[in-house]
Amino acid sequence: MNAITATRRTIRREWTVFGALLIISVGMMGMSGTQTAHDLESAVNTVASPVESFVNNIADTAGSYWSALTQIDRLRTQNEQLKQDNLTLQEELDRMGAISQISDDWTQITVAAAGIPYQTTPVRVIVRDISGVTKSLIIDKGSNYGLVKGQVVIDSGGALVGRVQSVDPTVSKILLISDPSSVVVGKEAKSGATGKIQGSVSGLLEMDYVDVAATLTKDEPVVTAGETLPNTNDISPFPPGLLIGKITDVAVDPNAVVKSATIAPAAHLTDATFLLVITNYQGGFGPICPAASGSATPGGSRSPGTSAAGTSVGPGSSRSPGASAGPVSSCPPVGSGSPSVKPSAKPSS
Repeated sequence: MNAITATRRTIRREWTVFGALLIISVGMMGMSGTQTAHDLESAVNTVASPVESFVNNIADTAGSYWSALTQIDRLRTQNEQLKQDNLTLQEELDRMGAISQISDDWTQITVAAAGIPYQTTPVRVIVRDISGVTKSLIIDKGSNYGLVKGQVVIDSGGALVGRVQSVDPTVSKILLISDPSSVVVGKEAKSGATGKIQGSVSGLLEMDYVDVAATLTKDEPVVTAGETLPNTNDISPFPPGLLIGKITDVAVDPNAVVKSATIAPAAHLTDATFLLVITNYQGGFGPICPAASGSATPGGSRSPGTSAAGTSVGPGSSRSPGASAGPVSSCPPVGSGSPSVKPSAKPSS
């Protein structure tokens, strides 16, 4: 019974509120057209307008700040991406220059290989040791490609680089002509004056034991002599006619019977990427004939058991460092009348 009474009361209350609201709505609709309603509306609008404008301004400002923050964050992200893209493009651009240079070097080396009268194997430099006293290069090929100790190495311009000093199955070491222990007999291309050319710590080449009567001219090219050593069974370790360098200075001692010169190497010893190893030239140091014994003089006889380069080649000793195996003939028997060694202006090699 109580529940039914409560429900009826709730229903009556709802209808009462509804009726009141309906009466108020109808009354307001009826009064909306009167002057009093218009005056009241104007007053309310006058009071509410500044508040509305203030609220709208705050909302617009907040929205603008939020939009700006969002835009700044997006721009920051885009800027970082652009920086990364720029670095990537710069790296690719740098690599393109290096790749282009390698391509040019390879083109030059293949053209050079086709233009020289020797069989060659192209190799790439993988390690450089040119800052200290020892000056050498490591290349990417070895005995697996037919390289042997003593073979001559040239650059893409045909200039002499050095000789193979040691060989492993996959890599080899080249002793540069600028190394102080490297020796080659060269001659000035114009006058034919010959002398012993040796490397130095400075990287320049020193040409010594040149006959004082011979002509040496500054800026003239010097090439390998490629001559058979007199009174020996030696064959020049270097083919003839390979460009060594250009004379930069000539020194003459009036009290000496020889003169000397400084030579700038023509080969790219410090920056060459590809080189050529000559594989079919046979040269090296043969045995010393008995008639060639004696103390060493420039171009003259040598002490027993030494080659023209001053390296022991007697029985049981090895060839000079880097000397390739070449055809050698036997010495004439002792006392067979072989000519004795005469002093010569030409240096031995």
